[in-house]
Amino acid sequence: MQSQLQAAINQICAEKNIDKEVVINAIEEGIALAYRKDFGHKDQVIKVILGDDISELKIFEERTVVKKVENFEKEISLKDAQKINPVVEIGQTIYVPLKLEENFGRIAAQTARQVMTQKIQEAERSMLFEKFKGREGELLTARVQKVDRDSALIEIEGITTILPRRGQIMGEKYFTGQRIKVYLESVEQTSRGPQLNITRTSPKFIEALFEAEIPEIREGLVYIARMAREHGVRCKIAVASDDNSIDPVGAFVGQRGSRINAVMEEVGDERLDIIQYYEDPKKLLKAALAPAKIAKVEFFKGENGEDRVKIFVREEERAITIGRKGQNVRLAGQLVGMQIDVITFDGPDEEDESLKAEVVTKQKKEKKEISEKLTIDHLEGVDKEVIATLMDIGLSQIKQFEGLQPEELAEIGISLTDAKTVVKAVKKFLGN
Repeated sequence: MQSQLQAAINQICAEKNIDKEVVINAIEEGIALAYRKDFGHKDQVIKVILGDDISELKIFEERTVVKKVENFEKEISLKDAQKINPVVEIGQTIYVPLKLEENFGRIAAQTARQVMTQKIQEAERSMLFEKFKGREGELLTARVQKVDRDSALIEIEGITTILPRRGQIMGEKYFTGQRIKVYLESVEQTSRGPQLNITRTSPKFIEALFEAEIPEIREGLVYIARMAREHGVRCKIAVASDDNSIDPVGAFVGQRGSRINAVMEEVGDERLDIIQYYEDPKKLLKAALAPAKIAKVEFFKGENGEDRVKIFVREEERAITIGRKGQNVRLAGQLVGMQIDVITFDGPDEEDESLKAEVVTKQKKEKKEISEKLTIDHLEGVDKEVIATLMDIGLSQIKQFEGLQPEELAEIGISLTDAKTVVKAVKKFLGN
């Protein structure tokens, strides 16, 4: 039948998931420490063997077997040692039984209780620490326990921790019992147990909220490329996808705004701007400042060698470009990683080179399509007799001359000079 001590140890180990050997060893070490403190001396090495009950414990003193004793507190002669263990030899360690003092049973029982309580606390702290250590960077659900002026007491899955003022979204008000989402930045083991460092102000918090709502993020199909945030006020998020068939902005917004609305419900009045990410800083800057219209953009180096940019806007666009208290232009600058100077401008708009290239390509394509239908009598600067000669031998379409060299053309019955004129006219017509 189990003693009360053994039953208590077994119950604690089962409930707290603690190894029984750990608890027993801790109790034995605690009792040895108590014995040395009350009945021994500081240099003694005490060994305790815990039986089925406190009344059955045995206490020994560890000594080294020597030929001649010099340290009477740590050594024992071979002759005396062999009285305890006949086969012991010089240099070995032997445990000498110690007398149990009259009132030591009470001390041992009290020590056992204290050690078990301590081990329970340590085990619980260790388990909680391990439970959360692997969850750093996750979004957690928390319950508000108490609200103070500078902080809020938060309970998360059995751990009470602090949400400091710096971790609270500006302008938020909490109440007891309220459930909120928090981002777990890190976990620290302290003397009072694991400390969870949580926040709602980090850009990572916004990213974690979107990840919880958008399966495409978890699948790696879309991602947040850059983010600039002033918590409680506004957040600009540049999103992208490596798959050209996927619209990243649409994935973040969701059908009828369902996904972005779910995130906005968690951050209150904070405005979230979702924009397309571009590698080109000019395109990214214009997207970040939308709906403001930018007339011109100039990148330059500041006095200290830092990257800066000037944006030129019409007078009527200046206010919307800068935003309330400079917020719009400030966040756009953070997004592109540059200081932005806003300059009022009334000159012509800067021509978008990419659009210009698209227009030129389109014009060339249209001209080529037309040239395939036109005859050579549409060429400028070519003698009519030369055109007639070429048409007589079956070279009537402009497209037939594309890529021909003057020397090749001269071999079919016209002079080299006339051939050069024809080739030049064809190139001019085709825009080459």
